[in-house]
Amino acid sequence: MITAIGDPANEANDPSRASVRPLPLSGLRVIEVGNLIAAPYAGMMLADMGAEVIKIEPPEGDLGRRFGPWQNGESVFFLSVNRGKQVEVVDFRSETGRRRARDLVEQADVLIHNLRAGAIERLGLGEAAVRVYNPTIVYGVVSAFGADGPYASRVGIDIVFQAESGMISITGTQGGPPSKTATTIGDYVAATNLVAGVCAALAEPGRPGRRVDVSLRDSLIAVQGGWNAIALHHDAQPSRIGTESIFTAPNQVFETADGLIALAIISDDHFDRLCSALNLPELAAKFPSNDARMTAVGELAEILAPRFSAQSTNHWLDVLADLPVGRVLTLPEVWEDPQVQHNEMVVEYDHPVAGPIRVIGSPIRMDGNPITSRRPPPTLG
Repeated sequence: MITAIGDPANEANDPSRASVRPLPLSGLRVIEVGNLIAAPYAGMMLADMGAEVIKIEPPEGDLGRRFGPWQNGESVFFLSVNRGKQVEVVDFRSETGRRRARDLVEQADVLIHNLRAGAIERLGLGEAAVRVYNPTIVYGVVSAFGADGPYASRVGIDIVFQAESGMISITGTQGGPPSKTATTIGDYVAATNLVAGVCAALAEPGRPGRRVDVSLRDSLIAVQGGWNAIALHHDAQPSRIGTESIFTAPNQVFETADGLIALAIISDDHFDRLCSALNLPELAAKFPSNDARMTAVGELAEILAPRFSAQSTNHWLDVLADLPVGRVLTLPEVWEDPQVQHNEMVVEYDHPVAGPIRVIGSPIRMDGNPITSRRPPPTLG
C-alpha cells in the first residue's frame, strides 16, 4: 500500500484531514536558492511543516534536474527532494530578474541557500544586501567547510566531507579497506541541522533576524559523537569493525539459514535472555559483563554464528522477540513493510509531467498525522 497524495486544493475536502490543525509554519514564506540536496531538502522539510516555499531557479534549472533516472523527461532525483514548493525562474543576468528576486526576498521570512562562497553575493542576495531591505529575515546558509576560516572558499561534495570528517576512516570491515556510507548523508544531516536552526530563530521573541550557518563537514563530525568520544579518550584512531559496535557486544549482523539479522545486546539482562533463548547458559557465566564480552567479541561471535545460521530469520525474530533484533531488508522490502506503510513513508504524487511518481514521505508526524506536503514537486517555470 502506497499513500496517494492528491491536489493540495482538495485537501480541505479530505475527511481524514478535516480536523487537522494548521501546521506550525503556515503563513511563513521561505525563499530557497539551492542546488542538488542540502538546501532543497531543507526547503522541502520547511514546506512539509506548512511554510510557503518559493524555489528560485535559473532558466537552466537546479543542477539536480540534470541527474537521471528520468520519468517522462523529469528527473526522479530532483522530484525526491523538492515536493511542496513553488518555482520562480529568475535570470540573474538581467536587471528585471534581479529586481524580481529582490521583491520575493523582501516579502520573505526566511532565505536559505547552499551556494559556494561568493556566488550568492554575485546574485545580489548576500546577507548584507538583503538586510538593507529585510532586516528581520532569518538567513540560513549551508556551506562546505564553514562560512569563514581557512577553508571557507574550498568546494566540496559528500564524498569529500565523508573523507575529511573521518567517517570513511571508520567505515568498513576489520582489516579491510575504508568505505563511504552509500547515501549522501552529509547533505541530509546538514539540511536537518539547518531546519533546526531556522526554526529556533523563528521562535525567538520579536524575531530580530538571525543568520544560521551549517557546515556539511561539521555536520558529519557531529553525528560521529560516540566514535569521537572513544578516539578522544584514547587519543588514537579506532579500528574499522564492520557491523559491530564499539560500545556493546554482541551487537552486529549475523547470517541466518535464509537471510540476515541485526542483533543488539546492550545490557547484561539482554545477554542473559539471549543465552537462555539459545540454550547456552554457560555463556552467561563465561561473559558476565559487557566489558568481558567486548574483550572477547570475536570469540563470542564465533560461538553465536553457527547457532543463528541453523534457523530461519523468522524463527529468530520470534524466539528473540523481546530483544532488539531486526531483519536486514532491501529497499523494496522496506517499502512493503507494514509499519512503513502505516507511517506513510512512501507516498505517490500525480505529477503534471512525470505522471504518478513515488517518493519518500516525511519522518515527522504532528498530532498523530503525517506532515508530508500535498503539493507535488514543481516543474521548471
